[in-house]
Amino acid sequence: AVVSTQSTGEEKSREKKGSRGNKSLLPDTTMTDAAEEELGLQGASADDAEVEHIRQVLEKEIVTGPGFLAKFTPLLRHICSSPQLYPCPRVQNAAILALCKFMLVSSELCEDNVTLLFTLLEKSTDEKTRCNIMILLHDLIIRFPNLLVNWTDKIYARLRDSSSKVRSTTIRVLTNLILNDMVKVKGQISELASCLEDEDAHIRSLTKLFFTELSKKTNAIYNVMADIISHLSDPDAGHSAHQFQSIMKYLFEFIEKDKQAESLVEKLCHRFRATRSDRQWHDLSFCLSLMSYNEKSLKKLLDNIICYHDKLADEQVFANFTLIIEKARKTVKTEELVNDLEVKVRFCHDKGGDEEGSCTEELASQMKQLIMKPPVKPTKARKGRKATKTNESDNEDNFVEPKKVLRPVRGKRKPPVSSEDSDDDLELPEIQQPTSVSEDSDEDFEASLRGASSKTKNTKQVKTKTAPARRSSRR
Repeated sequence: AVVSTQSTGEEKSREKKGSRGNKSLLPDTTMTDAAEEELGLQGASADDAEVEHIRQVLEKEIVTGPGFLAKFTPLLRHICSSPQLYPCPRVQNAAILALCKFMLVSSELCEDNVTLLFTLLEKSTDEKTRCNIMILLHDLIIRFPNLLVNWTDKIYARLRDSSSKVRSTTIRVLTNLILNDMVKVKGQISELASCLEDEDAHIRSLTKLFFTELSKKTNAIYNVMADIISHLSDPDAGHSAHQFQSIMKYLFEFIEKDKQAESLVEKLCHRFRATRSDRQWHDLSFCLSLMSYNEKSLKKLLDNIICYHDKLADEQVFANFTLIIEKARKTVKTEELVNDLEVKVRFCHDKGGDEEGSCTEELASQMKQLIMKPPVKPTKARKGRKATKTNESDNEDNFVEPKKVLRPVRGKRKPPVSSEDSDDDLELPEIQQPTSVSEDSDEDFEASLRGASSKTKNTKQVKTKTAPARRSSRR
């Protein structure tokens, strides 16, 4: 008891001395803390420092470096890389799960073992192992998206797996990643589109659910539609014509805006130049026949006829374009555009589909002249001089100078006198002069009355004289 009291007394004395020695440091620290609090820097810098410290611990002290769990990393890697020595599926699954969880902790460990993980995903014979790896890859992409960007092709490849469980798991993983913007939608989505014709009905329903959710995003399906068509129409893809047509019928239901249809028409027309086989011609023309046309989209189809005019000799391509013309007649108001397209399509089909299989230079020049001719624009009747300008330009060759016609007299303006008999009219002011006036007032009054009557008579005579003058000028 005496020893304990002595020890406690010594500790108290030490604390007092320490507090006295540190009194000089307290004001400086309090002043700096107060300044940082006023500026709002203390909390932000403390959070950043704490986050950086946690990241360093995760990277170098738990599953790597001197940590206790780091000692199991070589063992797990050895078991996963040598399935012949450890053929038990339970041991393999447990080792893969443990290694993937270790990879979630450290980016360095993930980068070192990601190749081993994807080789196991491709070569493992157990479908449960492949499903587990796919689920863990979902977590790894969310944790380290930049490390696994270049491995998305391997994930899409599992959509062609022989196991339906692996395919359904892959569709769910990709649906979650794409809808949450963790994976960019590119031309690889054609692999998902091919699942619309999968043997399993559950996989088909999952794929349709994915595309319906994707269509809720603005222009998501439109942005990849051209790539999907080019990938699925490739003869190396292995899809039949019936499968391709059923997939496209479902996907084109999501193209509802007119601007999207207009730009798709132009893109598909340019795709004709990159085709290599007749099957690609058929698929592209079929896709063009699925769209609804207005004046702008039909005009783009007509302007780009130079891209596919040589393919119109094929009967199936010609049948698809005739279907386009029939649909356009119901929706397009200007019949001149539809008629122009029909004339050019039939001309290219008839001239390009000769028995010899090749057209001469004259036919080729005729086709080019007809194709390069711009389509007739619909004109509206306009009032005034603007409506007559088109008629005057069309009839320049047969132009005849019209006779000069005098305009009718407006108001009180006198017509111009051009005949030689107009000398009498020049003397009219003399006729309108007043007569002689007498000295008496009564006589003046009567003379004024006579003068007024004489003026009326003279105006009648003037009218009778000007009438033949007008007739003579018209003659």
